[in-house]
Amino acid sequence: MEELKTFDAEKFMKHVLNKKDLANEIINIFFEDLNMFMGIIRSSIESGDYATLRKTAHRLKGSSINVSAEKLSALFFKLETIGKANSIVGANAVLDELFTEIEGFKAEISSWKTASH
Repeated sequence: MEELKTFDAEKFMKHVLNKKDLANEIINIFFEDLNMFMGIIRSSIESGDYATLRKTAHRLKGSSINVSAEKLSALFFKLETIGKANSIVGANAVLDELFTEIEGFKAEISSWKTASH
């Protein structure tokens, strides 16, 4: 099985038909969603609200797929699965991984924007 990528720029550009303006717009929307919904994820874990955890993680999993952030998508899938089990057990560990991966994704996006513009 292929190693998941933090950011698959080639796949992402195919997804947006090689339109840089569209790519930048989608990335910006992704970061807006990420900033808003990560707070919801954190508070749902703190309060034990596994239903909100599941729904929010599901949404961010899809958003991550749209920007070809494969590792982020996999981590949101883990959180979604935890929520589906009517639990939050293990969610904090995944949350820690997420924050680390988000920083890696931001760095790759920054490098990609510099290289492609």
